[in-house]
Amino acid sequence: MDLQFILPGFREADQLKKNIRKLDHYDPLLSIIKERFQLEVTNHLTSLKEGAAFAEKRLLPDRENGNGKPAVISGKETYLEMGKQHAVTFFLFDLARTEITTESIRLLYEILYESNEFRSSEISFFNQSGEKQEAPNHREISELVRKMVDDYQKVQQQTHPLLAASFLHQQFTAIQPFDDANGRIGRLLLNVALMQNDFLPILILPGEKEDYYERLEKADKGDLAPFAEFITQKEIDTLEDFSNSPEYLSILGKYELEQQLKQVQGSEKCIVLTEDSQTGGLLQIILESSGFRINETNIISYEGCSKLDSANLFSIFVKEKMPHVKIIVHRDRDYLTDAEIDRLRSQFQRISVNFFVTRGTDIESHFLNAAHIRACHPEITTQKARQLINDTLHEIMPVSIEYLRKKEFGNNRPEIYSHLNKAINDLVQNSLFRFTHGKTALRLLKTKLQRQVRGAVRIEKPSRFLCDERLEKIARSIWGS
Repeated sequence: MDLQFILPGFREADQLKKNIRKLDHYDPLLSIIKERFQLEVTNHLTSLKEGAAFAEKRLLPDRENGNGKPAVISGKETYLEMGKQHAVTFFLFDLARTEITTESIRLLYEILYESNEFRSSEISFFNQSGEKQEAPNHREISELVRKMVDDYQKVQQQTHPLLAASFLHQQFTAIQPFDDANGRIGRLLLNVALMQNDFLPILILPGEKEDYYERLEKADKGDLAPFAEFITQKEIDTLEDFSNSPEYLSILGKYELEQQLKQVQGSEKCIVLTEDSQTGGLLQIILESSGFRINETNIISYEGCSKLDSANLFSIFVKEKMPHVKIIVHRDRDYLTDAEIDRLRSQFQRISVNFFVTRGTDIESHFLNAAHIRACHPEITTQKARQLINDTLHEIMPVSIEYLRKKEFGNNRPEIYSHLNKAINDLVQNSLFRFTHGKTALRLLKTKLQRQVRGAVRIEKPSRFLCDERLEKIARSIWGS
């Protein structure tokens, strides 16, 4: 079986895992993962049948001994005291911090089915293709399981963890070591393998069972890639779901707040929170052009999953500790409606925080300014600069329309058949500057300017023509005229 391949999903799964695991030092994180698994554990234990549900909610603490080391996995009595559902959860999370062995596989089966014996008779089953498939001879099981465990340890060191986990599951189900529930035990071991490498446990849903069995059958015939791809996508879906859960976002908000507070120097008179760290330089130019003293202004990014909620928490905390400091929250207008902008502005006004939103879709739109271009490059007339800007806006109009369509319809394309299709085109054409995608426009405009000046274009610098009257008013309240 070929195990020397890399799937495109590996990198995406690794990045999602990295984002989540950066919060490992927060104690609730592991408890949340355990609780979510506990809520689904009956679904795991009822194979892929329809209708399984488990509604008990209980926060499960991390099990460690007095030395802070993982609890030693002992006999079944340790786990059966808590009932099988809780027993399985504790056991799997304990096992994920050790090594999978033949003995631990037997113990898992014993916790669930009160027997730790491998099957003593021959079995056969029909695969998805309707073919009768014989399981290995029962006399070979002990040796096959031992070899499977050894092979898995080697594969772990040589391949991606998601591929190693897929390999373990396929090998176990091919051996069929027990009289019953081999699929269920195999899926639990799959989750142990995932958690050993800091991935999240996955749940294969009843609606996915046909695809799952078909890919597993291909793996039994020597092609593991389709099955590994299935497991990888399930892991990606699970990580994304967890990343958007209220429990995780609450911890992420605390983390982001701490990171932002670390950047507060204590000597600044103004703190500007911006959503996009990559355009912080352009925002600084606008601030300086509007009268801000940059050496007394601290620009901090609130970029992250919780976005404006993080900025809100930061603002409240700083206002309490440093009431003399002015706080401004910057937000690109993007394709938000006026009502959405007003709601956000009111949200920050309630906590006495200034809200600055760009006039165009983003901060780059402020540089689509003929007078500013003339100030930076006197060899270009204001009239010529206006013409270049107008040409740019019209050339990228299809791009701007597409961005607005995505905002309204998402990544699907029902707009092709929608009565709103023409309305969106008209809206962009009638308010071209407002709906022009600034980042794309600025790139194209600089290319056009380069042809005119026959050299380097220098428009990303302060000038009085970039002064924003809203920001200027704030600057005067801090530093005077």
